[in-house]
Amino acid sequence: MGRTILYTAVSLDGYIADTQGKIDFLDHPRFDLPDEDYGYEAFMEGIDTIVMGYNTYAQIFQFEGGYPYKGKHSIVLSRDTNIPLADENVEVFTEGSVALLQELKEQGKHIWIVGGGATNARFHEAGLIDELILTYIPTMLGNGIPLFRENEGKSEWKTEGVRSYPNGLVQLHLVRS
Repeated sequence: MGRTILYTAVSLDGYIADTQGKIDFLDHPRFDLPDEDYGYEAFMEGIDTIVMGYNTYAQIFQFEGGYPYKGKHSIVLSRDTNIPLADENVEVFTEGSVALLQELKEQGKHIWIVGGGATNARFHEAGLIDELILTYIPTMLGNGIPLFRENEGKSEWKTEGVRSYPNGLVQLHLVRS
């Protein structure tokens, strides 16, 4: 059986982006830590498939330097099939995202749920998130897109690890208990 992992950065007050969907708070120079990738490279080596909502994809599509997940099977959840594809490994999926994720897990895939808040909530509510790797940025946004949009999902988690960094970031690794 595969695993689904929500790996993301989040503000101290629980937001993954500001009210306009911008993630500028992640790029503040005070958080620069040379030669540190927060476990990203090792994490990516264990990922088969990347799943994200359309708004998250649209944000990533505009990144300088091009699509950061080239070569990885990426699935964009969208009602619109006419969106630009950043890579030949990107596909658009228009319906049944919960069934899709269940099928990928049954195929033994290791899946990174990139977000956003509505996608995270949908998969949480369905009980399909197996791990959380959350890197807390010591910033409060006050308002924005929450890590999880409102949903009916309840779950309990076990702490696998906590790592703090000299720039103030704290990474929390949790598994569903």
